[in-house]
Amino acid sequence: MTEGARTPDASRAMDDTLRRNVCRLIAGIIVSDDDLDDAEDKFIDRLLARFGIPLDERDTIFPIVDRSEASDAVKALPTDVQQEAFDILVEATLADGKIAPEERAYLDTVAGAIGLSASQVDAKLAAHKA
Repeated sequence: MTEGARTPDASRAMDDTLRRNVCRLIAGIIVSDDDLDDAEDKFIDRLLARFGIPLDERDTIFPIVDRSEASDAVKALPTDVQQEAFDILVEATLADGKIAPEERAYLDTVAGAIGLSASQVDAKLAAHKA
């Protein structure tokens, strides 16, 4: 994903609401284990920069999307953005170097909503760890 929040597949800029909705989804996985460490906090800062959201507007990504809402939230995204959002969820999951059970459950919920299997999730996690 390039600066300014361009979707690589669609080659179009996301509007402000869409960028914030994706960030809410991503922030949801980061706090799903109720433990925000420094690496995850820095990941959120990089995420905001990546999506062109000023750090002083960090509060605008709240309320975050919790696991119970994640399926509906990802389905509400345009199809071309869903896979990209999932890939960023994988990055977020690995931000602190460990995968908490709550993070894996969140990933599995979103994966199921967009038609990815557990083995596809495992493969994406392995690819991002490499």
